[in-house]
Amino acid sequence: MNVKATLATLLAFAVIALLADSAVAKEVSIKGNSKKDVKTRCDESGGTYWPSSAGGTYGCINPDGSGISCGGVTAHDMKTCGTFRQVPPRIPLRDEVRLGEKAESTQGSQ
Repeated sequence: MNVKATLATLLAFAVIALLADSAVAKEVSIKGNSKKDVKTRCDESGGTYWPSSAGGTYGCINPDGSGISCGGVTAHDMKTCGTFRQVPPRIPLRDEVRLGEKAESTQGSQ
């Protein structure tokens, strides 16, 4: 039996499961998540709230990337909200690094 191949396979499945779990949305009842409740929590967290649209959805995206989306067009969707977690961390892009360095240099000169 090849131990290295088995360990590599197990590691690959663990990484896939970890990444897949970070993207999973959890469905919750709309009770306690009225438009007013979601907006209040969103304002308190400093997130971005969107009001009802033509499809009947409303929700919030928090500064960390997590959030909630409520409502929809089907009878089931009108009674539920979908929550999503924070986006997994990633290495910043070159442009993001340059922008951060530029912001630091302008703050240091003030």
